[in-house]
Amino acid sequence: MEQFHRVIVSSAKGGIGKSTTALGTAAALASLGHRTLLVDCDVGNRCLDLMLGVEDRILCDLGDVAAERCEPSAAVTAVPGREALRFCAAPYAWPEGVPIERLPAALDKLAEASGAEFVFCDTAGSGETVRRIVSDFADGAFILSTQQPASIRSAERTAQLLTSIRPIPCRLVISCFDDRAARRGKRAGLLEIIDRTHVRTAGVVPLDPVLMLAQEEGRIPDADSRAGIAFRNIARRLLGEDVRLFEGMGALRARRVL
Repeated sequence: MEQFHRVIVSSAKGGIGKSTTALGTAAALASLGHRTLLVDCDVGNRCLDLMLGVEDRILCDLGDVAAERCEPSAAVTAVPGREALRFCAAPYAWPEGVPIERLPAALDKLAEASGAEFVFCDTAGSGETVRRIVSDFADGAFILSTQQPASIRSAERTAQLLTSIRPIPCRLVISCFDDRAARRGKRAGLLEIIDRTHVRTAGVVPLDPVLMLAQEEGRIPDADSRAGIAFRNIARRLLGEDVRLFEGMGALRARRVL
């Protein structure tokens, strides 16, 4: 997989794991020793501060940086127990009178202030925020899809939208993958999802109760859970390693769920 360092995580379909994938992959990269900045760009609907358990630590946010109301370093929050991971929250509303065109420059400042090698931008999936990040900041995109037909269609359209803005490399992350349902033919298999979205795959995150519990408790999923292993595999591919699709996941085998 191509190496890109400024990643927009996107899909026009809501509730399919964009924030979870951004957080999980960023945390995995940090655990591998790479300074990583996770930015919540879902203006008006932020949630990553809750998922990270740092909601009480937020002093300034992305909007404050864009409005030049604070130094970029003041909007960067250290994540407890994750030495190489930094976080910036989204504003509850975009600052009045501040043009959205300032967003890429704000992201540049945050990346510099945090000394980040990788930056992950979690987005709502559509709108001017996405357009600006793709146009002037991101050098690659992770597009999310589940096995639901509406989600698969949305992933295809999202890839078309992003590449029409600028031809950046797009990679598919299949989330909440139910391998048992795929084997029984009850839900879409891997090849069907890839064929219908026309996007090459960065990784598959299996359906994992451990992951859902971690989200509710405001903590990063355990590294040895199936989801944690999946995020680490995606991170390793992003670093240029050749990693099998279900490496380290025990019973899961690609040939059984294609």
